[in-house]
Amino acid sequence: MQCTGASVTVSIVSYDVLLVSCSYEKLDHPTEARELYSADRFRLARSYAERSSSPWFILSGEHALVRPRDWLAPYDTDLNEMPSHYRSAWGLWVVAKLTTICGDLDGLVVEIHAPQSYVDPISAPLAAAGATLQLPLAGVAWSEWSTWYRRIPECGA
Repeated sequence: MQCTGASVTVSIVSYDVLLVSCSYEKLDHPTEARELYSADRFRLARSYAERSSSPWFILSGEHALVRPRDWLAPYDTDLNEMPSHYRSAWGLWVVAKLTTICGDLDGLVVEIHAPQSYVDPISAPLAAAGATLQLPLAGVAWSEWSTWYRRIPECGA
C-alpha cells in the first residue's frame, strides 16, 4: 500500500523483523529501552513498530541491538563519532545478537528505520546471513521522518 502526501510517500509492506535507531535525546534515568529514547522521531518509530505483530529491536551505538524491554541507563555513545573499526565491529555485533535472538536469518525480511550511518555497518553482515533488507525511509530527508510516520494512519494502517 502507498500513500503520497505533499513531499512524503509512505509504503507499508510486511517484514519479519524491524530495526529502529536510538535517539540522542534520552531520559536522565534508567528505564526500559523503549522508554529511554525521548525524541519525537523515536516515539513515532516505536508506535509504528508496536502496531505490528513482528518483533522489533533498537539499534544503539553503545549496546548494538537492544530489546525494547531491556533496562538501560542513559549513555552518550554516538555511532557517528566512532572510528570505522568500531562501526565495523558494531555491525557484526548487531547481526550476532540478532542471530542469537531470532535464529537463522536466512530468508528473513529485515526492515531498518535508521540513518545511513547505522545502516552501512549492518547491511553487508545481514546480507551475508541471508536476510533481505528493506529501507522504506531511504531517500526521505531526516527532517521528514516524523512526517512519514504521521502519515501512516491516513493510509489506513
